[in-house]
Amino acid sequence: MSVFRHGHATHPQWSMAMEIALSQAMGREGPIGGGFASGLGILYVTDGLAPHLGELLAGLRSRTGVHHWSGAVAASICAGGVEYAGEPALALMIASLPPGSFRVFSGRLRNPGAGAPAHTALVHADPRLPDIAELVAELADRTDTGFLFGALTSGADEGDTQIADDPVRGGLSGVAFDASVRLLTRVTQGCAPLAGEHRISECTGQFLQQLDGRPALDVLLEDLGVRLPPKAERSGPAILQALPVQRLRQGLFVGLASGDGGRSPGFGDYLVRSVVGIDPNNRVVAVGDTLQAGDRVVFCTRDRDAARRDLVRIIAELREEVDEEGLTISGALYHSCVARGSHLFGAQGAEMELIRHHLGEVPLIGMYGNGEIARDRIYGHTGVLTLFAA
Repeated sequence: MSVFRHGHATHPQWSMAMEIALSQAMGREGPIGGGFASGLGILYVTDGLAPHLGELLAGLRSRTGVHHWSGAVAASICAGGVEYAGEPALALMIASLPPGSFRVFSGRLRNPGAGAPAHTALVHADPRLPDIAELVAELADRTDTGFLFGALTSGADEGDTQIADDPVRGGLSGVAFDASVRLLTRVTQGCAPLAGEHRISECTGQFLQQLDGRPALDVLLEDLGVRLPPKAERSGPAILQALPVQRLRQGLFVGLASGDGGRSPGFGDYLVRSVVGIDPNNRVVAVGDTLQAGDRVVFCTRDRDAARRDLVRIIAELREEVDEEGLTISGALYHSCVARGSHLFGAQGAEMELIRHHLGEVPLIGMYGNGEIARDRIYGHTGVLTLFAA
């Protein structure tokens, strides 16, 4: 069975942060032995330690004997029940995976389509890539399952922001796993629907023109419970003034799903995007993605209670799957959104504490990204929880 160790720390000196985190990893089970030498290390750091990635990796190799590392720079990182934001910090995990069960890839190293088949892959990506969605989909096609998990970096724009054995910048990097590494993943959206589901009757690009054969803006206002006198129906200021501000304090979103796809619990099969504008005269709603006629649509909001309920739901699903198959959780990775964390859950570390409470004490680290990767898609405002099990 694979053994996972993790540690985390905040300190302005990279060497001290590394030693504190390693002392946690070693202190739980004793010194890191030779069994980890052929294993995998995962490292997430905040901007404050990003200039020292090279030194950190050299120090970690020297202290642990682990050669292969993957990771990223993020505005915020997490571990256990802790969230680090706006301070120099790192979170590390070391796993004694079976020899030959994984390989690190990047633009410099072999991608998942090269060599032995990849079953799944952990992916870190540069959000500035203009064709990032297409690249993620192509990468998923190179795996046996079509399943990726990970995040887009959220750290400083300059310098190296990813780790693929060495510090790298730009493009995609990560770890390809074969079928011997058992991974279980769920996506939490944390959404509360305004009303029922609709079908796109007419659209152009990002513009919703007709839903269920009716003007899209009329449908949205009806879902919001907004009723205006005829003279005010085409007045932008009047519409904005009539919106339920408290209900929309976390924003207004739209869930998009294929019209011919299956349905999963919650918002699992939806891509949630922001509503970015309205056209009162033409009764059009603009959203943050390209639309397709026939697809399913649900307008929704995000709030703390919905986010907590949905996060607990996916953890319960994962625990049920683990129990049904007689598995044991070895470690976990959590890739969340920079708009979640304390912004959504109300306090720094609240999101992670909720995971720890319901998942239990398992080695867990993660990062808050500019987008979250699950399957062959890039999500937003979501959390992607992945368990290593055996």
